[in-house]
Amino acid sequence: MASSHERLTPRSTIWTRNFTCAMLAQFFLSVSHFAVNTLVATYTKHLGAEPVLMGFLTGMFFGVALAIRPISGPLMTRVDKRLLMIFISILGSVVNIGYALFRSIPAFIFFRFLHGVQYSFVGALNMTVASDALPPEKMATGIGVFGISSAIGQAVGPTIGDSLERFGERLLGADSGFTLVFLFAAVALAIAVIPCVMLRPDVKPKEALKNVGAWYKNIITVHALPTTFVNFFMSVASALYVSYLLDFGRVSGIDNMNLFFLVTAIVLVVSRPLAGYLMDHYGYKKVVIPGMFLLIASYLVVGYSKTLPPILFASVLSALGTAATTPALQAMCMQSVPPIKRSVASNTLYTGIDLALFTGPLYGSIVLKLSDYSTMFKFGVVPIVLGLAAFIIVYPVYQRRRQELEQAGREEE
Repeated sequence: MASSHERLTPRSTIWTRNFTCAMLAQFFLSVSHFAVNTLVATYTKHLGAEPVLMGFLTGMFFGVALAIRPISGPLMTRVDKRLLMIFISILGSVVNIGYALFRSIPAFIFFRFLHGVQYSFVGALNMTVASDALPPEKMATGIGVFGISSAIGQAVGPTIGDSLERFGERLLGADSGFTLVFLFAAVALAIAVIPCVMLRPDVKPKEALKNVGAWYKNIITVHALPTTFVNFFMSVASALYVSYLLDFGRVSGIDNMNLFFLVTAIVLVVSRPLAGYLMDHYGYKKVVIPGMFLLIASYLVVGYSKTLPPILFASVLSALGTAATTPALQAMCMQSVPPIKRSVASNTLYTGIDLALFTGPLYGSIVLKLSDYSTMFKFGVVPIVLGLAAFIIVYPVYQRRRQELEQAGREEE
C-alpha cells in the first residue's frame, strides 16, 4: 500500500509527462488499428478469400504477435521503451503503405506478418510506460483513464475507415477505397512518432537489470497468468465485434453499423474513469462480475437484432461491461509483480490477448460457416461465461499475491 508520504508527493497525480505522451501515442495507434482491422474481413473477401481463410487472415497477425512475444517481452525489459515506441510507430506506418501499394493475398500475408511483429509490442509496451508513471494507489483509476485513448480511437477509427472505403469506392472503385484507408492509417502512425519522441528516456539502473534474470525469464511471469487466463476469454468474445460487426451490417442490410463503435467509445470515455475509481475504492470483484453480465447481455441483444436501435443499445451494454472488466484485469496484472517486472506482466497479458484475438476470428468463422452472423454473436456468450467462472476461481490467487508483495515492500522499508 502507498504510504501517507507518497500520497502527498506530486507523483500522486496521474498526469505526468510520460503518461500523457503514452496516451497520445496510444490514441493514434488505436485509430490506425481500428480503421484497418474492422475492414480486414471485408478486404480479404474482396481479394477472393473463402470464409475460413478470411477468418485465418483476420486473426493471423495476432498469431504472429504471439510468436514474437519471446523476443518482444525481454526487449521491453532491457531496452529503452522510448526507442521501442518510436520503432513500432514507424514500422506500423511502413506496413500500411505496403497494404496500400500491393493488392494480392500473398502480399497481404507478407505485410500482415510484419504488422503482427509491430503489434507484438504495441499494447504491452504502452501499458507498461503508462503504469510506470502511475502512483500505486491510483493504478486502476489511471489505467481506466489511459483506456480513454483506445476508446476514442475505437470510435473514430472504424468510422473513418468505413467512410474512406465507401468514398474511395464511389469515386474510383473498391481498390481505391481500401487504399485510402491504409494511407490514412500510415499517416496516423507517423504522427504517433511525435509523442513517442517526447517521452523521457527509459534509464534502467544496472542493479535492477541484474535482478531481471535471463531473457527466457522475461517472456512471461506465472504471477500474471491467472489474470491472463480470465482476459483470454474476454478477448475471444471482443474479437467478434471488431472482426465481423461491419460485415454483419452489410449482409443484414443494417446501415450505419459503425455507430456501434462510436456509441461504445462515448460510453467508455465516461465510464472507464468512473469504473477505475470504484475499483480503487470498493475492490475489483464488486465491479467486474456485474460487468461480465452486461457483456453477456450485449452479445445476446446483437444476436437477436434485426435493426440498428437494439444494436446501439447493445453497444452501451458492451461499453459498460468493458469499462468494468478491462481496467480491473489490467491493474490486477500490474499489481501482481514488482515494478521492474511490469513489462513482463504486460507481455504475459498480451500473450493471452494475442492468442485470443487469433482464436476469436477463427472461432467466429467456424460458427459462421455452420450457421449465420446472428448465431455467431449469440455464441459470443460462451467465452464470457467461461471468463466469469475463471475470474471467480483466480481472484483469491490475486489477493494472496498482492498481500505477498505488500509484505515484501514493508520488510524492505
